[in-house]
Amino acid sequence: MISGKWIKFARFTHFCERDMNRNILIILLSLLALQLQAVDVENTAGDLSENVSDLSVTSLTVTGTMNAIDFYFIADHLNELEVVDLAGVTILACNSAEPIYCHREFNADELPVGAFGGMALSSVKLPSSLKVIGKAAFAGCESLKTVELPSSLQCIGDYAFAGCSSLESVTVPASVTTVGAGAYMRCRSLTSFVVEPSSSLRVLDAAALMDCPSLKSISLGTQVQTIGERALAATGLENVDLTSNSNLKEIGNWAMVLTPAAQISLPDGVENLGDGAFLYNKNLEEINMGNGLLQINDYLLAGTGLRGSLTLSGVNTVGDYALYNVEGISQVELPATLNWMGTRAMAGMTGLTALTSNASTVPELGADVWQGVNQSQVPLTVPAGAKPLYQAAAQWREFMFEADWLKGDVNNDGEVNIADVNAVVSIILGAVVSDDTMLRADVNEDGEVNIADINMVVKIILTGPIGAPARVDADDRLHMADVAIKPGEHRTLTVTLDHASDYNALQCDIILPAGLTMVGCKTASGHTLESHEVDAATSRTLTYSMDKHAFDDDSQTVLTITVLADASLASESNITLGNIVLANEDNQASHLADCVARVSNTTGINDLTRMGDKVWAEGRTLCIKTSQDGIAQLIAMNGITREVQLNAGVNRFEMEMGFCVVVVNGQSHKIAIK
Repeated sequence: MISGKWIKFARFTHFCERDMNRNILIILLSLLALQLQAVDVENTAGDLSENVSDLSVTSLTVTGTMNAIDFYFIADHLNELEVVDLAGVTILACNSAEPIYCHREFNADELPVGAFGGMALSSVKLPSSLKVIGKAAFAGCESLKTVELPSSLQCIGDYAFAGCSSLESVTVPASVTTVGAGAYMRCRSLTSFVVEPSSSLRVLDAAALMDCPSLKSISLGTQVQTIGERALAATGLENVDLTSNSNLKEIGNWAMVLTPAAQISLPDGVENLGDGAFLYNKNLEEINMGNGLLQINDYLLAGTGLRGSLTLSGVNTVGDYALYNVEGISQVELPATLNWMGTRAMAGMTGLTALTSNASTVPELGADVWQGVNQSQVPLTVPAGAKPLYQAAAQWREFMFEADWLKGDVNNDGEVNIADVNAVVSIILGAVVSDDTMLRADVNEDGEVNIADINMVVKIILTGPIGAPARVDADDRLHMADVAIKPGEHRTLTVTLDHASDYNALQCDIILPAGLTMVGCKTASGHTLESHEVDAATSRTLTYSMDKHAFDDDSQTVLTITVLADASLASESNITLGNIVLANEDNQASHLADCVARVSNTTGINDLTRMGDKVWAEGRTLCIKTSQDGIAQLIAMNGITREVQLNAGVNRFEMEMGFCVVVVNGQSHKIAIK
């Protein structure tokens, strides 16, 4: 006996088997249908509508010939088409009885205007002999990801791929000479646009890559001559380097507006940058516009994030609003060729701290050129002799005209010396100083006061004339003991300073006699030493402290000098420390008398002591020290001789500036009177 449960199970199994068979049948029919949607056609131009009967086809491969009639059949009827392979097709010319997209005639080897516009294509292979992709041929194909462009291609027409929002990369064959207006605009997934090496591309037309926010990489080959209006506007390019495009002549209006490039480098051959080419690119911090520009067009750099200094070379015109609201630029240098600056050309440049005009003839101005700039606090530097012209000219005269100060004279005392190094150190350490002192302290004119300005002042001092200063205004002295040294021997000389703790910086000229060479020089702890050979006998030496540390008052040592003697050293001569300048905490300079030490090539210090006489100068005072009464002869450089009475001890005589020879006890001494 069969139970009811078994009957129910049998019925259930029967129904399951029946449903399974039906599902298998459906799957087989579906697979067959998919196979039917992939169609291969050997075609004769104009006959594609007869060769494709299934209008739901999703994949189409065509060989043979086609013309515009075939392409418009695809566009109008094959709405499910996703994949097209036309690699084996030759496109023939044809005429249409009725205008299609305003065209009746269609050229051979040209993809017709709007051929696949708006279709759901994802992949396309184009004919190998194709020369032109017509206007809007793929416009609005939002699913299109890959297109193989043939090596025969010469022109990509206007809006050819506009709105292809799934297209991720483009490689343009070297044969292409023109990429048309809007050709790839609004391709929002496009990350790379590369023209093959040895390219023929001459024109990247207006808006060709506009509104491609994912575009990070671009290479235009080497032959491009024109980048059209808005061609790279609103792309994602972070760095634009076109320096390899030596044939580039023109970049159109608004070409890179809203493109976030931080650096832009252009070749020297660029002759025209269009209006607002870089307008309001806040990320743009550095730009090299080459040396070929004749004018800075309207709005060219307005609102950009440029920083530091800007030098305009060779231009004759700066257009309206050209640098409007460029707040990060601190210094601008205008060229000698400039003759016109437009309305509000530099308005809103609130970071401006210095302006230089190299034009000897005052450039004419539009309205409100520097509106919003505190001109009275911005120094203007102009060519020698042109200052009165600028001071009389409207708008120009509102600037602060740079004083005729001595370069490097930071403390404004009329000299460049170690005190000016101290003054720069003070500013670096945070001292609050006047605006004009800050301007003088920026010796290298880079808009900042830092160690580079110390280096510049040091360089000016070390390479300056050997005769300064010409006065003595301090009683403190440097001291250096007499020395006896034989040929081949080294001696280390210690230089000490009266009241050393009152000073923290020193400069002097170390003048050695023939036969003596300086082989080492050191300074006090915590100080920096700089030295420069002025001539064969003279070394200029500076020592200063970056934390304004005073010299050690205990030892009072400021320098130690090591010398080496050779056989040419005279039996007696002098080592002179001249041009002595000291600086204190307040950056004031003190000028000291020369320090002179006698040098003998005798064998011992006792022999040197028995020489008995010493001659030196303290400013315009001649000092003669002798151990006994006597007479000295003073011979001026003009040959006039006079005798003076000497008493044992130090004798002092007021002298005229210049050199003189002093003869004491048969020994001659040449002394400089300053």
